[in-house]
Amino acid sequence: MGVSWTKEQAQVIHLRNRNILVSAAAGSGKTAVLVERIITRLTVDEPPIDVDQMLVVTFTEAAAAEMKERIRDAIEKKLEEQPENVHLQRQATLIHNAQVTTIHSFCLSVIRDYFHMIDLDPGFRIADEGELKLLRQDVLEEVLENCYTAGEQSFLDCIESFAAGRDDKKIEEIILQLYEFSRSNPEPEKWLRQCVKSYEVDTMEAFEASEGAVYAKESLRKALEETMALLEEGIRQCQEPDGPYMYADALKKDCERIQKLLAQTTMRGMYDLFADWKWKRFAANKDKSVSEELTASVKNIREEVKDIVGALKDQFFYEAPEELWKDMVEAGKTMSVLAGLVQFFADAFEEKKRSKHLIDFSDMEQYALRILTEKTEEGLIPSEAAKDYQKKFAEVMIDEYQDSNLIQEAILTSVSTVSEGNYNVFMVGDVKQSIYRFRLSRPELFMEKFNTYSIEESQKQRIDLHKNFRSRREVLDSTNFVFEQIMTKELGEITYDEKAALYVGADYEEKPGMETEVLLVNTAEDFSEQTEVREASDRELEARAIAARIKQLVGAHPVFDKKSGAYRPAKYSDIVILTRSLKGWTDVFTEVLNREGIPTFTGSKEGYFETREIRLLLDYLRVLDNPRQDLPLAAVLKSMFAGLSSEEFAKIKCEEKEVPFYQAVQDYRRMGDDRAIQEKLDRCYEKMEDFRERLPYTAIHELLWQILDETGYGNYVAAMPGGGQRAANLEMLVEKAIAFEATSYKGLFNFVRYIEQLRKYDIDYGEANIADEQADTVRLMSIHKSKGLEFPIVIVAGMSKRFNMQDTTGSIVVHPELGVGVDAVDLEYRTKIPTFLKKVIQRKVQLENLGEELRVLYVALTRAKEKLILIGSISNLEKKLKSFASIQSREQTALPFGVLSRATSYFDWILPALFRNQVLADLLNGYGMNVPFTNAMYQKEVPLVVEEIFPEHLILQETAEEVEQALTEELLRNWDTAYVYDERMRAQIEEQFSYQYPYEAMQKMKLKFTVSELKKRSEPEEEAGEILYEEPEIVPLVPNFMREKTEPGYTGTLSGASRGTAYHKFLELLDFGKSYTISQLYAEAAKFCEEGKLKPEMMESIYYKDILGLLESPLGLRLRKAAQSGCLKKEQPFVLGVSADTIYPELFERQEEEEELLIVQGIIDVYFEEADGIVVVDYKTDRAASREELAERYEKQLSYYGEVLERLTGKRVKEKIIYSFARKEEVQV
Repeated sequence: MGVSWTKEQAQVIHLRNRNILVSAAAGSGKTAVLVERIITRLTVDEPPIDVDQMLVVTFTEAAAAEMKERIRDAIEKKLEEQPENVHLQRQATLIHNAQVTTIHSFCLSVIRDYFHMIDLDPGFRIADEGELKLLRQDVLEEVLENCYTAGEQSFLDCIESFAAGRDDKKIEEIILQLYEFSRSNPEPEKWLRQCVKSYEVDTMEAFEASEGAVYAKESLRKALEETMALLEEGIRQCQEPDGPYMYADALKKDCERIQKLLAQTTMRGMYDLFADWKWKRFAANKDKSVSEELTASVKNIREEVKDIVGALKDQFFYEAPEELWKDMVEAGKTMSVLAGLVQFFADAFEEKKRSKHLIDFSDMEQYALRILTEKTEEGLIPSEAAKDYQKKFAEVMIDEYQDSNLIQEAILTSVSTVSEGNYNVFMVGDVKQSIYRFRLSRPELFMEKFNTYSIEESQKQRIDLHKNFRSRREVLDSTNFVFEQIMTKELGEITYDEKAALYVGADYEEKPGMETEVLLVNTAEDFSEQTEVREASDRELEARAIAARIKQLVGAHPVFDKKSGAYRPAKYSDIVILTRSLKGWTDVFTEVLNREGIPTFTGSKEGYFETREIRLLLDYLRVLDNPRQDLPLAAVLKSMFAGLSSEEFAKIKCEEKEVPFYQAVQDYRRMGDDRAIQEKLDRCYEKMEDFRERLPYTAIHELLWQILDETGYGNYVAAMPGGGQRAANLEMLVEKAIAFEATSYKGLFNFVRYIEQLRKYDIDYGEANIADEQADTVRLMSIHKSKGLEFPIVIVAGMSKRFNMQDTTGSIVVHPELGVGVDAVDLEYRTKIPTFLKKVIQRKVQLENLGEELRVLYVALTRAKEKLILIGSISNLEKKLKSFASIQSREQTALPFGVLSRATSYFDWILPALFRNQVLADLLNGYGMNVPFTNAMYQKEVPLVVEEIFPEHLILQETAEEVEQALTEELLRNWDTAYVYDERMRAQIEEQFSYQYPYEAMQKMKLKFTVSELKKRSEPEEEAGEILYEEPEIVPLVPNFMREKTEPGYTGTLSGASRGTAYHKFLELLDFGKSYTISQLYAEAAKFCEEGKLKPEMMESIYYKDILGLLESPLGLRLRKAAQSGCLKKEQPFVLGVSADTIYPELFERQEEEEELLIVQGIIDVYFEEADGIVVVDYKTDRAASREELAERYEKQLSYYGEVLERLTGKRVKEKIIYSFARKEEVQV
């Protein structure tokens, strides 16, 4: 049965010859639809295209690999239906080279094909991240050194403006930040020039018309309109029957001022109004009939208005406009120097990389763009190389389009045929899931097309996929309810209306307890008696609350199992805990959850370089590189490498207080008076000196292994608590050393620098992972890592964690359109003030960051399939809830922009979104707030429950569990084992424990035997006793002079079973149809040896007189005759099924079940056929006291041979003969 597509999905699959933007909501099956479109183009379209005629670009290597695999599977499935289809066979071959790839991989393929167009060495390699850090640092130091040498005053003033200490670290960071930012632009140099131009404001009129001033006026208008709405709400509350009517005049006066501000169009006019602003005091409230709640509410509204107006003044009107303009002009000089430094660095860095034949990820995009476009006055146009790709690609498909940036857009547009008027770009994404601003993605690219593409039939068409096939109704309804209030055009780039909302597409059975939960851990109460509560961190309290909830869910909460198609109780592996970042959370959560008996898995732990074992090994390397470093040396000597105690440290330092520590150590080693200390120092230093001598010729990774092995540090670390993890961390460092050796840097000094750079720039590899992701564990994951994944039960933790706004507080702030905001610095008076442009950019970046956080929250909430839980800690819940009083009567669905833009955590959005609904009614009643509210939002049915959790409840619960465990232990220790508590249970336990498996004896049976093993089983066991000596092999004593005539070449180097094997091999090779002398037999053996059929030691160990004895015996004559007539067969392998009771009669005495067969295998030496039947022959070289003993020993073996031959040939075996070389005679069995 085929898949049933929705109308919109079918459009995505079948529409052609146009640009298509697919706005695909979370869980809408966009990847499945994308793959189906590709397959349709390959198999259904007329004419069908080839898979390598499509460029499919996605965001990650994993996503590209998964998509390629899906396409391959779909092609193979079609091939099974149409095996003769030549076109499909061709696709199955072409898929391996199809361009289903990441943008960087595509750029790399462009560069490899057209490297000559940009004068790039074809032998280039992609630089390692650590190597790039070192290279950047080296080039940066060189650039600054050259500038210092030139000594231009403008450069020195710029450095002075940003200097924060004794070194150039601050200016280096700024140059690198601007360099990285500029590289996401198609034309980095042009962007830098534009940044400088933003400060070139010649007149006051130009300042008023500047982009920054226009943005400031627009921001001001929005904020003032919001204050008007607040004031109107305040006046309405004053006019309530029990409202504080005496406050209305002051509020009306505020409204008049706001109206005047809104009427102003110039910065000067606005500044004057702000400068003269005086707030009218509220009239005294002596009327006892006035509601206290309404009084408090109106006061809160007035305070909120004051805060908004004060923030506006501080943001844009902290100086007179003329002063703001002068500051801009002054700061323009600094910006000009800064842009020059960035360009100087960019040129030098590229030259350095080219000299080392390196490229990095940003080079891939920049170089590909240079190859694929040409600059003209109108902008970038496709080059000849791009036209080659245009001819090749029938369609360009871009997945996760919301995460593209300007340069990627330019590259992909150039290889499409849009420039020729033929629209063939297919874009799919969801702007609500654009969460990579920190990687310089530009969601506004998506939004520009979202707003301009038509949903009707056109060359640029938009298709919206609303249906969510992932989640339950409860998850979607609660997500929609929150986001229709908090995601607005101003903050999240998109209005969350019915077009953006999620609609149920999955068919889940209705079950109780599936509501979305909001858990509020209230940490405000003063539990001074309980010090444990006071000391416990908010994160630990959250972790405890989560642990308690997980225990309730696991084994009880129903979860739909796709494989079985039925519901089952939840397991740990169904649950994921999502946090905004892992740092500082995973350690606490893992510790608490594990303590509660809940297994956890963290995809990547942070803090690799901070682990004890890594820090110490790096200190050891630092001392190896340079022994004159006090802190690393102290760490090494205090550790197991030397084992000095604190008292011994003090003793060394007291000897020479004035000299550096390293000098004191070296002097004590020579002249100290404590021999024990000297011996420890000698051992440590001698080992280090030994390693130092090896440095010139030893690879770093080998040196690390040698240090771990020879000092015993590897074993020492492995023996510590958590040794497995620690040992894995050390091995990871060795891997990093191997990666370092592949770079253009060499030596221990540079390796230490390499690691330092990785630490400095927070490239934290995370501890080595030794856990199993597939195990039944609760997973801890960052929200970013969870994108594209889904989980039955999602717990979003840290909802009250403050947003990271660091990029708005630095000495510079950067924005892709507005440019760079810097401070105006007066070096003479040593003063610094932010420029107007910096303030504007700060505001813009802050709002964009909030928009990003909104989208991150959306991603978190839409990961859940069946159950969603939000949890966070709040220090004063009552105060927080009462601060939302101004929105209680708001009729509009969306929350006020001011409420949204002032948020500092996710709960600052979630709580006001819930505030107007009945889900918070009980909580608000408990805090003395009057509900219900008079707005439509209150009565709306939302599948959501809110629970307030107090820390003492968590601790009481934990204490109760501990007491219960202690009581259980005590009860078990004092259990009366003689007393029968439950007769029925006792009988059941006795029956179960006394049960015996009826076929236990059969478990000892072997299912397969060789004939030799059966022979041993049939022999009587010898009595146990000590073997005093082993009887030697008897070798005939023949003088050498006689042996040369009769036994040519015999040395007897093999004995026993080995000699028996030699005999068998020789007889297998020998032609029985001929007659031989001893010399001829030896010659035959020599020939077999030469041909490699017989080993020399075998040849020399055969007693050829024995062979001749066989050949000339009556049996030998019969063998010759049979060979000559073609009736002789040698070395016949066989497998025989025999009844188990013949081998194990003792096990089958009482069994009446069907016959059990065992396998017997072996090789028959020789058999031949005569007129009246078959004769089977077996050679034996071992000794027996008599013919009878020999016959008895091998009777069973020969009977199996006979049975096999009778079954094999269908003829009677008339004789079974053993030929004994030891007895030189044949024995009938």
